[in-house]
Amino acid sequence: MISMLQKHHQTKFSRGLLSFSLLALFTTSPSIVYSQTDTYPNRAITMTLPMAAGGTSDLVARMLAPALNEEFGQTVIIENRPGANGAIGEEFFSRAKPDGYNIMLESTSIATNPWMSKQTYDARKDFIPVILMASVPLVLVVNEKVPAKNLAEFIELAKKQPGKISYSSWGNGSIGHFAGESFKISAKVDILHVPYKSTAQSISDALAGQVNSVFPTLPLAIQHLKSGKIRALAVLSAKRSPMAPEIPTTAELGYPGLEIETWFGFFLPAKTPDAIVQKVYQVASKVIQRPEIKAKLEEQGFRMINSPPAEFAKYYQAEIARYGKIVKEANLKDAD
Repeated sequence: MISMLQKHHQTKFSRGLLSFSLLALFTTSPSIVYSQTDTYPNRAITMTLPMAAGGTSDLVARMLAPALNEEFGQTVIIENRPGANGAIGEEFFSRAKPDGYNIMLESTSIATNPWMSKQTYDARKDFIPVILMASVPLVLVVNEKVPAKNLAEFIELAKKQPGKISYSSWGNGSIGHFAGESFKISAKVDILHVPYKSTAQSISDALAGQVNSVFPTLPLAIQHLKSGKIRALAVLSAKRSPMAPEIPTTAELGYPGLEIETWFGFFLPAKTPDAIVQKVYQVASKVIQRPEIKAKLEEQGFRMINSPPAEFAKYYQAEIARYGKIVKEANLKDAD
């Protein structure tokens, strides 16, 4: 009888303890999550940059870093992880902890890579688009020795020598590669693609005359136009850039559909708490709206955007689909 009573009390005690434990779990868990996000960040943040030093992404990252340090109240460490048009850095970032201490600054390449390389991650699902900050148009430039003074002459030259005129890019699947292929489709010409491992290399060989042309971002082109070693034929956009109003657009030259720009935004790993996503968005948005930073970016030809997470996510998925259509139309493969 005593034994049965003991078992009865033990059972009631166990049930009571379980109920208390569950109650404690459900009542304390939200506060635990809250405290983790409320104190974010409390240590250094790594900014993964899937591109090499010297490119436009690197330029943007180093322009924003000091202000990000101030707004976060923590050091933001830039870590370049270049290779395979950003796919190496993206793969690394896809395995990062979703705690907000690793953010990625990426460009349009993240939307082209799914179509041009075999990936161990899913670019559509493994990243959270946080903020679309700005974009900048690409520009067609040719080496000084190319006997074409304008876009019409360049197209005529290319048609007379199919497969002979070359253009460089910073890798298969890069936005420079897609600009070249889009140009081939629009102008109905056959020009040779020569891929390099970095933006700096692709521009360097265009300057040296190893390749005939290249499609860099406008800020990078401007740096070299004054040397006289390259000549700008057209900005791949609908409107002329205030940074270089003398360069005509592809739209006004008869190719309104040939508009290629590269955009820049921050991403976080999938499953990052929404409170942290919003925090990073608020900080980044505040930084790019600083008058001195906004002025610097606009002076270099950037168009400010500042899209929040939901809006950026929709745009990002549309961009992936858009470049998929170009891949199909141009019959592109990884080796192209």
